[in-house]
Amino acid sequence: MDNSLHSNFILYLVCISAFFASLNQNIYSPIIPLIRDDFQVSITMVNLSVSLFIFITAIMQIVFGSLVDCKGARFILIPSIIVTIVSSIGCAITNNFTLFLIFRVLQAVGTAAIPLIAATTIGQLFQGIQSGSAMGTYQMLLSIAPAIAPVLGGFIGEQYSFSGVFWFLVGVSAILFLMNWMYFPKDNADEKKAIRIKTLLLHYTSVCKNKVGSSVLLLSFGIFFVYFSIIVYLPILLTDHYHLSLKIVGLLYLPLALSLIIGSMLFTYIQAKIPLKKLFVFGNIMVSLSIILFAVTNWFTLVGMSIILVFHGISIGILTPLYATMITNEFEHNRGSAIGMFNFIRYMGMAVGPVISGLLLAVFHSTFVFGVFGVLFTIVSIMMLIRLKEKTNKIARQT
Repeated sequence: MDNSLHSNFILYLVCISAFFASLNQNIYSPIIPLIRDDFQVSITMVNLSVSLFIFITAIMQIVFGSLVDCKGARFILIPSIIVTIVSSIGCAITNNFTLFLIFRVLQAVGTAAIPLIAATTIGQLFQGIQSGSAMGTYQMLLSIAPAIAPVLGGFIGEQYSFSGVFWFLVGVSAILFLMNWMYFPKDNADEKKAIRIKTLLLHYTSVCKNKVGSSVLLLSFGIFFVYFSIIVYLPILLTDHYHLSLKIVGLLYLPLALSLIIGSMLFTYIQAKIPLKKLFVFGNIMVSLSIILFAVTNWFTLVGMSIILVFHGISIGILTPLYATMITNEFEHNRGSAIGMFNFIRYMGMAVGPVISGLLLAVFHSTFVFGVFGVLFTIVSIMMLIRLKEKTNKIARQT
Protein backbone atom coordinates (compact mmCIF):
# COMPACT_ATOMS: atom_id res chain seq x y z
CA MET A 1 0.00 0.00 0.00
CA ASP A 2 1.55 3.36 -1.04
CA ASN A 3 1.83 6.27 1.38
CA SER A 4 -1.23 8.11 0.05
CA LEU A 5 -3.49 5.06 0.28
CA HIS A 6 -2.11 4.18 3.70
CA SER A 7 -2.71 7.71 5.02
CA ASN A 8 -6.28 7.70 3.71
CA PHE A 9 -6.94 4.27 5.23
CA ILE A 10 -5.73 5.45 8.64
CA LEU A 11 -7.78 8.65 8.22
CA TYR A 12 -11.00 6.67 7.79
CA LEU A 13 -10.04 4.25 10.57
CA VAL A 14 -9.67 7.06 13.10
CA CYS A 15 -12.84 8.72 11.76
CA ILE A 16 -14.82 5.50 12.25
CA SER A 17 -13.30 5.10 15.72
CA ALA A 18 -14.32 8.64 16.66
CA PHE A 19 -17.78 7.97 15.22
CA PHE A 20 -18.25 4.95 17.49
CA ALA A 21 -16.90 6.82 20.51
CA SER A 22 -19.31 9.69 19.84
CA LEU A 23 -22.23 7.29 20.11
CA ASN A 24 -21.51 6.92 23.83
CA GLN A 25 -22.18 10.61 24.34
CA ASN A 26 -24.87 11.52 21.82
CA ILE A 27 -27.15 8.52 22.19
CA TYR A 28 -27.86 9.61 25.77
CA SER A 29 -29.78 12.86 25.22
CA PRO A 30 -33.20 11.47 24.13
CA ILE A 31 -33.33 9.04 27.08
CA ILE A 32 -32.83 11.77 29.70
CA PRO A 33 -36.55 11.59 30.68
CA LEU A 34 -36.24 7.77 30.96
CA ILE A 35 -33.21 8.04 33.24
CA ARG A 36 -35.10 10.54 35.39
CA ASP A 37 -38.18 8.31 35.68
CA ASP A 38 -36.49 4.88 35.98
CA PHE A 39 -34.10 5.97 38.74
CA GLN A 40 -36.67 8.35 40.24
CA VAL A 41 -34.22 11.24 40.50
CA SER A 42 -34.54 14.94 39.69
CA ILE A 43 -33.71 16.37 36.28
CA THR A 44 -30.83 18.20 37.97
CA MET A 45 -29.27 14.85 38.88
CA VAL A 46 -29.73 13.58 35.33
CA ASN A 47 -28.12 16.74 33.99
CA LEU A 48 -25.29 16.05 36.43
CA SER A 49 -24.73 12.68 34.74
CA VAL A 50 -24.39 14.49 31.40
CA SER A 51 -22.05 17.12 32.78
CA LEU A 52 -19.98 14.62 34.78
CA PHE A 53 -19.40 12.49 31.67
CA ILE A 54 -18.19 15.50 29.71
CA PHE A 55 -16.17 16.91 32.62
CA ILE A 56 -14.23 13.64 33.02
CA THR A 57 -13.75 13.52 29.25
CA ALA A 58 -12.32 17.04 29.46
CA ILE A 59 -9.91 16.24 32.29
CA MET A 60 -8.64 13.14 30.51
CA GLN A 61 -7.72 15.21 27.43
CA ILE A 62 -4.91 16.78 29.45
CA VAL A 63 -3.73 13.39 30.69
CA PHE A 64 -4.02 11.57 27.37
CA GLY A 65 -2.58 14.45 25.32
CA SER A 66 0.67 14.20 27.25
CA LEU A 67 0.74 10.41 27.13
CA VAL A 68 0.16 10.36 23.35
CA ASP A 69 3.10 12.74 22.84
CA CYS A 70 5.36 10.65 25.09
CA LYS A 71 4.22 7.02 24.74
CA GLY A 72 2.26 6.78 21.46
CA ALA A 73 -1.38 6.56 20.39
CA ARG A 74 -1.86 2.78 20.39
CA PHE A 75 -0.45 2.55 23.93
CA ILE A 76 -3.47 4.62 25.07
CA LEU A 77 -6.13 3.53 22.58
CA ILE A 78 -6.49 -0.23 23.18
CA PRO A 79 -6.80 -0.16 27.01
CA SER A 80 -9.23 2.76 26.74
CA ILE A 81 -11.63 0.76 24.58
CA ILE A 82 -11.52 -2.15 27.05
CA VAL A 83 -12.51 0.23 29.87
CA THR A 84 -15.39 1.48 27.70
CA ILE A 85 -16.74 -2.05 27.20
CA VAL A 86 -16.62 -2.92 30.91
CA SER A 87 -18.21 0.37 32.03
CA SER A 88 -20.99 0.14 29.44
CA ILE A 89 -21.92 -3.28 30.84
CA GLY A 90 -22.01 -1.73 34.31
CA CYS A 91 -24.38 1.04 33.15
CA ALA A 92 -26.67 -1.55 31.57
CA ILE A 93 -27.07 -3.81 34.60
CA THR A 94 -27.16 -1.43 37.58
CA ASN A 95 -30.36 -0.35 39.35
CA ASN A 96 -28.60 2.14 41.62
CA PHE A 97 -28.14 5.71 40.39
CA THR A 98 -24.88 6.22 42.33
CA LEU A 99 -23.37 3.13 40.67
CA PHE A 100 -24.75 4.32 37.36
CA LEU A 101 -22.86 7.62 37.79
CA ILE A 102 -19.65 5.74 38.65
CA PHE A 103 -19.89 3.58 35.53
CA ARG A 104 -20.65 6.68 33.42
CA VAL A 105 -17.44 8.22 34.78
CA LEU A 106 -15.47 5.11 33.77
CA GLN A 107 -17.19 5.16 30.37
CA ALA A 108 -16.04 8.76 29.95
CA VAL A 109 -12.46 7.78 30.84
CA GLY A 110 -12.56 5.00 28.25
CA THR A 111 -13.91 7.06 25.36
CA ALA A 112 -11.97 10.26 26.09
CA ALA A 113 -8.80 9.23 24.24
CA ILE A 114 -10.36 8.52 20.86
CA PRO A 115 -11.18 12.03 19.54
CA LEU A 116 -7.77 13.24 20.73
CA ILE A 117 -5.95 10.36 19.04
CA ALA A 118 -7.94 10.88 15.83
CA ALA A 119 -7.16 14.60 15.55
CA THR A 120 -3.49 14.10 16.51
CA THR A 121 -3.07 11.30 13.96
CA ILE A 122 -4.59 13.46 11.21
CA GLY A 123 -2.22 16.30 12.12
CA GLN A 124 0.73 13.93 11.77
CA LEU A 125 -0.35 12.47 8.43
CA PHE A 126 -1.42 15.63 6.55
CA GLN A 127 -0.10 19.17 6.10
CA GLY A 128 -1.35 22.46 4.63
CA ILE A 129 -4.57 22.38 2.61
CA GLN A 130 -4.58 18.58 2.90
CA SER A 131 -4.67 18.96 6.67
CA GLY A 132 -7.74 21.21 6.46
CA SER A 133 -9.44 18.84 4.03
CA ALA A 134 -8.67 15.78 6.19
CA MET A 135 -9.88 17.59 9.32
CA GLY A 136 -13.08 18.51 7.48
CA THR A 137 -13.58 14.87 6.44
CA TYR A 138 -12.95 13.77 10.03
CA GLN A 139 -15.46 16.27 11.39
CA MET A 140 -18.00 15.37 8.69
CA LEU A 141 -17.87 11.66 9.53
CA LEU A 142 -17.76 12.43 13.24
CA SER A 143 -20.92 14.51 12.81
CA ILE A 144 -22.81 11.48 11.49
CA ALA A 145 -22.88 10.08 15.03
CA PRO A 146 -24.96 12.97 16.44
CA ALA A 147 -27.27 12.53 13.44
CA ILE A 148 -27.82 8.82 14.06
CA ALA A 149 -27.33 8.51 17.82
CA PRO A 150 -30.38 10.47 19.08
CA VAL A 151 -32.66 8.59 16.68
CA LEU A 152 -31.20 5.27 17.88
CA GLY A 153 -31.45 6.42 21.49
CA GLY A 154 -35.10 7.37 21.09
CA PHE A 155 -36.12 4.12 19.38
CA ILE A 156 -34.02 1.77 21.52
CA GLY A 157 -35.05 3.58 24.70
CA GLU A 158 -38.72 3.35 23.74
CA GLN A 159 -38.46 -0.43 23.20
CA TYR A 160 -35.84 -1.59 25.71
CA SER A 161 -35.53 1.25 28.26
CA PHE A 162 -32.16 2.80 29.12
CA SER A 163 -30.44 -0.58 29.66
CA GLY A 164 -31.03 -1.52 26.01
CA VAL A 165 -29.16 1.62 24.94
CA PHE A 166 -26.11 0.64 26.98
CA TRP A 167 -26.13 -2.97 25.75
CA PHE A 168 -26.09 -1.53 22.25
CA LEU A 169 -23.02 0.51 23.22
CA VAL A 170 -21.32 -2.65 24.51
CA GLY A 171 -21.66 -4.21 21.05
CA VAL A 172 -20.45 -1.08 19.30
CA SER A 173 -17.42 -0.79 21.60
CA ALA A 174 -16.50 -4.45 20.94
CA ILE A 175 -16.47 -3.77 17.19
CA LEU A 176 -14.33 -0.69 17.80
CA PHE A 177 -11.86 -2.78 19.82
CA LEU A 178 -11.48 -5.43 17.08
CA MET A 179 -10.97 -2.86 14.31
CA ASN A 180 -8.23 -1.00 16.13
CA TRP A 181 -6.54 -4.12 17.49
CA MET A 182 -6.10 -5.39 13.94
CA TYR A 183 -5.40 -2.20 11.98
CA PHE A 184 -4.30 0.76 14.10
CA PRO A 185 -0.55 1.45 13.54
CA LYS A 186 1.91 0.26 16.15
CA ASP A 187 3.77 2.91 18.14
CA ASN A 188 7.33 3.75 17.15
CA ALA A 189 9.51 2.64 20.05
CA ASP A 190 12.29 5.08 19.04
CA GLU A 191 9.98 8.09 19.46
CA LYS A 192 8.81 7.23 22.97
CA LYS A 193 9.97 9.70 25.62
CA ALA A 194 10.01 9.90 29.37
CA ILE A 195 7.16 11.91 30.89
CA ARG A 196 8.48 15.08 32.55
CA ILE A 197 5.93 17.22 34.36
CA LYS A 198 7.88 20.45 33.77
CA THR A 199 8.01 19.88 30.00
CA LEU A 200 4.31 19.06 29.85
CA LEU A 201 3.41 22.19 31.80
CA LEU A 202 5.49 24.27 29.39
CA HIS A 203 3.59 22.72 26.47
CA TYR A 204 0.22 23.65 27.93
CA THR A 205 1.40 27.10 29.02
CA SER A 206 2.65 27.87 25.51
CA VAL A 207 -0.76 27.02 24.07
CA CYS A 208 -2.55 29.33 26.51
CA LYS A 209 -0.12 32.22 25.98
CA ASN A 210 -0.27 32.01 22.18
CA LYS A 211 -2.83 34.49 20.77
CA VAL A 212 -4.20 32.04 18.21
CA GLY A 213 -4.30 29.26 20.77
CA SER A 214 -5.97 31.26 23.53
CA SER A 215 -8.52 32.82 21.14
CA VAL A 216 -9.53 29.44 19.74
CA LEU A 217 -9.73 27.94 23.24
CA LEU A 218 -11.98 30.69 24.60
CA LEU A 219 -14.35 30.67 21.63
CA SER A 220 -14.48 26.86 21.63
CA PHE A 221 -15.54 26.94 25.27
CA GLY A 222 -18.33 29.41 24.45
CA ILE A 223 -19.62 27.52 21.43
CA PHE A 224 -19.88 24.16 23.18
CA PHE A 225 -21.18 25.72 26.39
CA VAL A 226 -24.19 27.03 24.45
CA TYR A 227 -24.52 24.00 22.15
CA PHE A 228 -24.81 21.53 25.02
CA SER A 229 -27.08 23.87 26.95
CA ILE A 230 -29.41 23.64 23.96
CA ILE A 231 -28.96 19.86 23.54
CA VAL A 232 -29.88 19.13 27.16
CA TYR A 233 -32.69 21.70 27.19
CA LEU A 234 -34.36 20.34 24.03
CA PRO A 235 -35.81 17.01 25.32
CA ILE A 236 -37.38 18.77 28.31
CA LEU A 237 -38.77 21.54 26.09
CA LEU A 238 -40.11 19.08 23.52
CA THR A 239 -41.69 16.66 26.01
CA ASP A 240 -42.97 19.11 28.64
CA HIS A 241 -43.87 22.16 26.55
CA TYR A 242 -44.64 20.68 23.11
CA HIS A 243 -45.84 17.27 24.52
CA LEU A 244 -43.95 15.10 22.01
CA SER A 245 -43.06 11.40 22.41
CA LEU A 246 -39.49 10.15 22.81
CA LYS A 247 -39.48 8.80 19.25
CA ILE A 248 -40.37 12.20 17.86
CA VAL A 249 -37.84 13.90 20.16
CA GLY A 250 -35.11 11.63 18.77
CA LEU A 251 -36.17 12.43 15.20
CA LEU A 252 -36.13 16.17 15.88
CA TYR A 253 -32.45 15.89 16.78
CA LEU A 254 -31.83 14.67 13.22
CA PRO A 255 -32.00 18.05 11.38
CA LEU A 256 -29.55 19.57 13.88
CA ALA A 257 -27.11 16.68 13.50
CA LEU A 258 -27.43 16.61 9.70
CA SER A 259 -26.67 20.33 9.62
CA LEU A 260 -23.38 19.60 11.43
CA ILE A 261 -22.47 17.25 8.58
CA ILE A 262 -23.42 19.90 6.00
CA GLY A 263 -21.28 22.46 7.81
CA SER A 264 -18.29 20.09 7.87
CA MET A 265 -18.74 19.36 4.17
CA LEU A 266 -18.87 23.08 3.44
CA PHE A 267 -15.65 23.60 5.39
CA THR A 268 -13.90 20.81 3.44
CA TYR A 269 -14.91 22.49 0.18
CA ILE A 270 -14.33 26.18 0.98
CA GLN A 271 -11.23 26.01 3.19
CA ALA A 272 -9.09 25.64 0.06
CA LYS A 273 -10.73 28.70 -1.53
CA ILE A 274 -11.19 31.13 1.39
CA PRO A 275 -8.49 32.13 3.91
CA LEU A 276 -9.01 30.59 7.33
CA LYS A 277 -9.14 34.05 8.95
CA LYS A 278 -12.13 35.05 6.81
CA LEU A 279 -13.85 31.76 7.65
CA PHE A 280 -13.12 32.49 11.30
CA VAL A 281 -15.00 35.81 11.12
CA PHE A 282 -17.88 34.44 9.04
CA GLY A 283 -18.38 31.36 11.22
CA ASN A 284 -18.46 33.30 14.48
CA ILE A 285 -21.01 35.73 13.08
CA MET A 286 -23.22 32.78 12.11
CA VAL A 287 -23.00 31.26 15.60
CA SER A 288 -23.78 34.54 17.36
CA LEU A 289 -26.82 35.17 15.17
CA SER A 290 -28.14 31.62 15.50
CA ILE A 291 -27.99 31.67 19.33
CA ILE A 292 -29.94 34.92 19.51
CA LEU A 293 -32.54 33.66 17.02
CA PHE A 294 -32.92 30.41 19.00
CA ALA A 295 -33.64 32.50 22.09
CA VAL A 296 -36.41 34.29 20.22
CA THR A 297 -38.07 31.22 18.63
CA ASN A 298 -37.72 28.25 21.00
CA TRP A 299 -40.81 28.86 23.14
CA PHE A 300 -43.16 30.10 20.43
CA THR A 301 -42.67 28.14 17.21
CA LEU A 302 -41.44 24.56 16.79
CA VAL A 303 -40.90 24.98 13.04
CA GLY A 304 -39.05 28.28 13.42
CA MET A 305 -36.87 26.85 16.17
CA SER A 306 -36.01 23.79 14.02
CA ILE A 307 -34.92 26.03 11.13
CA ILE A 308 -32.71 28.09 13.43
CA LEU A 309 -31.17 24.93 14.89
CA VAL A 310 -30.22 23.81 11.36
CA PHE A 311 -28.54 27.18 10.82
CA HIS A 312 -26.79 26.81 14.20
CA GLY A 313 -25.62 23.29 13.34
CA ILE A 314 -24.13 24.42 10.01
CA SER A 315 -22.16 27.15 11.76
CA ILE A 316 -20.85 24.68 14.39
CA GLY A 317 -19.98 22.24 11.58
CA ILE A 318 -17.84 24.92 9.92
CA LEU A 319 -16.13 26.23 13.04
CA THR A 320 -15.18 22.94 14.74
CA PRO A 321 -12.79 21.67 12.01
CA LEU A 322 -11.64 25.27 11.45
CA TYR A 323 -10.60 25.61 15.10
CA ALA A 324 -8.93 22.18 15.06
CA THR A 325 -7.02 23.05 11.87
CA MET A 326 -5.84 26.38 13.35
CA ILE A 327 -4.59 24.55 16.46
CA THR A 328 -2.76 21.78 14.57
CA ASN A 329 -1.17 24.32 12.19
CA GLU A 330 -0.04 26.59 15.03
CA PHE A 331 1.57 23.86 17.19
CA GLU A 332 3.57 21.39 15.12
CA HIS A 333 6.01 20.16 17.78
CA ASN A 334 3.61 19.57 20.67
CA ARG A 335 0.50 18.77 18.68
CA GLY A 336 -0.84 16.12 21.06
CA SER A 337 -0.71 18.48 24.03
CA ALA A 338 -2.27 21.31 21.98
CA ILE A 339 -5.13 19.13 20.77
CA GLY A 340 -5.53 17.82 24.31
CA MET A 341 -5.87 21.37 25.63
CA PHE A 342 -8.29 22.25 22.80
CA ASN A 343 -10.47 19.23 23.59
CA PHE A 344 -10.21 19.89 27.33
CA ILE A 345 -11.51 23.44 26.98
CA ARG A 346 -14.40 22.57 24.65
CA TYR A 347 -15.42 19.59 26.78
CA MET A 348 -15.36 21.85 29.81
CA GLY A 349 -17.82 24.05 27.94
CA MET A 350 -20.00 21.00 27.30
CA ALA A 351 -19.81 20.01 30.97
CA VAL A 352 -20.49 23.42 32.49
CA GLY A 353 -23.18 24.45 30.00
CA PRO A 354 -25.99 22.08 31.08
CA VAL A 355 -25.42 22.79 34.80
CA ILE A 356 -25.33 26.59 34.54
CA SER A 357 -28.12 26.79 31.96
CA GLY A 358 -30.22 24.41 34.09
CA LEU A 359 -29.83 26.67 37.11
CA LEU A 360 -30.62 29.78 35.08
CA LEU A 361 -33.62 28.18 33.34
CA ALA A 362 -35.06 27.28 36.74
CA VAL A 363 -35.24 31.01 37.51
CA PHE A 364 -35.44 32.85 34.17
CA HIS A 365 -37.30 32.31 30.91
CA SER A 366 -35.41 30.52 28.12
CA THR A 367 -35.67 33.57 25.84
CA PHE A 368 -33.74 35.67 28.36
CA VAL A 369 -31.14 32.97 29.15
CA PHE A 370 -30.21 32.12 25.57
CA GLY A 371 -30.46 35.77 24.54
CA VAL A 372 -27.80 36.62 27.13
CA PHE A 373 -25.66 33.71 25.89
CA GLY A 374 -25.88 35.04 22.33
CA VAL A 375 -24.91 38.59 23.28
CA LEU A 376 -21.98 37.43 25.42
CA PHE A 377 -20.65 35.19 22.65
CA THR A 378 -20.87 38.08 20.17
CA ILE A 379 -18.83 40.33 22.48
CA VAL A 380 -16.16 37.67 23.05
CA SER A 381 -15.94 36.96 19.29
CA ILE A 382 -15.27 40.64 18.55
CA MET A 383 -12.60 40.81 21.26
CA MET A 384 -10.80 37.70 19.95
CA LEU A 385 -10.94 38.96 16.37
CA ILE A 386 -9.26 42.20 17.48
CA ARG A 387 -6.52 40.17 19.23
CA LEU A 388 -5.81 38.09 16.13
CA LYS A 389 -5.76 41.20 13.96
CA GLU A 390 -3.20 42.80 16.27
CA LYS A 391 -0.99 39.71 15.95
CA THR A 392 -1.27 39.78 12.14
CA ASN A 393 -0.36 43.48 12.03
CA LYS A 394 2.61 42.91 14.35
CA ILE A 395 3.96 40.11 12.13
CA ALA A 396 3.46 42.30 9.04
CA ARG A 397 5.47 45.16 10.63
CA GLN A 398 8.30 42.79 11.59
CA THR A 399 8.59 41.48 8.04
